[in-house]
Amino acid sequence: MSRRLKKKHHTHTAETQIRPDSSLRQEYLPLLAVIILAGIPFAAGKYIEFNSAGAFDSGAYVYSAEHVLRGAKLGIDETPGAQVGTLLVNMLGIAIFGFGETGSKIIQMIMQAGAIAFMFITLRKLFGNLSAVIGATIASMYLSAPLIAKYGNVKEQYMIAVMIVGICCYTYRQLGGKWWWAFLSGAVLAYGPLFKQTGVSAIIAVGLFTIAQPFLKNRTVKQTITDILLLFAGALSSLLPLYVWLLVWHSKNYLPYQFVFDALISIGTEKATGLSYVTEARNLTEFPDQFARVMRYYGLLVLPISLAVISITTRLIRWLIRLNKKISNIDTRIYEKFVLLFGLWWLCDMAFVWISPRSYEQYYLPLNGSAAMTGGYILAIYSEKFGTSKNKTGWFVAGIIGFIVMISMGWHIVFGITASPHSGAEYGQPSRGYIPRIEEIKQAKRENAESTWELAAEYIRQNTTEKDTIFVWGWFPGIYMKAQRLSCTNRPFTSEMHVMSPEVLKTYIDELVSDLQNGLPKYLVDTHKVHYPWNRPPLELWPTTERGLLPNKPQIIELYEHSYKNSLAEQIDKSEAQRFMVMKPLRDFVMNNYTPIRSFGQFIVFELKKK
Repeated sequence: MSRRLKKKHHTHTAETQIRPDSSLRQEYLPLLAVIILAGIPFAAGKYIEFNSAGAFDSGAYVYSAEHVLRGAKLGIDETPGAQVGTLLVNMLGIAIFGFGETGSKIIQMIMQAGAIAFMFITLRKLFGNLSAVIGATIASMYLSAPLIAKYGNVKEQYMIAVMIVGICCYTYRQLGGKWWWAFLSGAVLAYGPLFKQTGVSAIIAVGLFTIAQPFLKNRTVKQTITDILLLFAGALSSLLPLYVWLLVWHSKNYLPYQFVFDALISIGTEKATGLSYVTEARNLTEFPDQFARVMRYYGLLVLPISLAVISITTRLIRWLIRLNKKISNIDTRIYEKFVLLFGLWWLCDMAFVWISPRSYEQYYLPLNGSAAMTGGYILAIYSEKFGTSKNKTGWFVAGIIGFIVMISMGWHIVFGITASPHSGAEYGQPSRGYIPRIEEIKQAKRENAESTWELAAEYIRQNTTEKDTIFVWGWFPGIYMKAQRLSCTNRPFTSEMHVMSPEVLKTYIDELVSDLQNGLPKYLVDTHKVHYPWNRPPLELWPTTERGLLPNKPQIIELYEHSYKNSLAEQIDKSEAQRFMVMKPLRDFVMNNYTPIRSFGQFIVFELKKK
């Protein structure tokens, strides 16, 4: 008897020695795998972003944030082009790291890393290790890809981070988590549209999914009402401090979700800025052009899109089979029901890229995060089949083939593309992949090279004091950031000069000239930026011909303006000719008060005449 007990004791001891080792492997190997596989593209992406100056949107965000920190009133002295969430991130970044985009990029890096970590934990809990590792890797790879990620301080990046975290919190609640997971989800998701309006995609998905649960017999009506109330409570608690801050210290002209209020008030009109922005663009872009552009981007994002499509299709087929066999609608696998949540979110992200026909590259960032989570479903099914099948060799071979196909689908993200997805024009060599972009940065560092706009900004910085003001005409607000100088007008930059109607542009120019006359900035910069709709010559501060700047003589100027106006009317349209003419007060102001002193490529720097 004692021998049996002793033997049994030894057996039990052996089991307790083996099981922890196996558990440790299951626990930490996936974690190690995701740190390596997701960490490499994440680190590469951040290296690219931190070594790429943001000449456009990023520069505008930084300028607005710096202006507010210096005392400008939001909605009065400063009306940022970005939503309040993006502004707050940039204000925090500047408050910690100074007047520049480094701080905002660091915050974006932390937010994105946290979101990917949330995604990994959620996918692992829901779908298993394979889905978690591959999903987090795809999210990391595509959300940092030079093809669509731009320069780091991008409103879509912030928006995606809060959407992922909010969706994950809501998933924990639906898996039986405490009430505060729903509260936290509402608080976080409410911030998505505060970075960009399309952040409502995650809110729409959660709302529709929540309402559907009683009908799908996944939750009771009482539970659903509780979830809705908790989501609203969380949203209100996170938004209320912002409203107080803006209404008490600033104005009612720049509030969270202002775009919703504007849309409700001005349905069918052009009053709302967001509606006008999209509507004017649609008037200038043919749908076939937009369709071709969107499909080119979809083609380059084929890996995450394919995983999402296969997952949704598979879930639909399995659901139809259950209905046909009249099996209970309650699935035995807990993860089955979440395909609806993730799928709705992804479909909204896919649809929202069609809203604006401008189709800038960053518009395609959000669909990758939702696709990575939706795609976890098909990987979970594969894991399940592999684990339960007697023919493991066959499933192993299928997995290897699938892995190779996935690599081929994402090859260009790493090694670059040869044609522009925006225009279809050939690059001549691989470009915009991780490797080509890193090589470009390294070469620039070896040659100590800077962009021409950075050289113009550096010249201004060295020849001005902090009290001096400048003005940059055209969509290169990054010059303010690099020069470390502000403007004397609350209209310091615009990209809409070719989109505004001649009447609206005239109002803008008249107000701008008044501000410049009162402030007399020391330097002006004409960027000659060709902007949307990309088929118009730039509206200049000083007329330029093939021989250079036009002589500042009234008769020559008058003859040029008459000839050029007729040329624009014939080659483009009468509206563009009218835009050129309403620019005349600004041209006259520049030519009467400033002297062109330096050219940096296309950038011409004008200095205030000494009296």
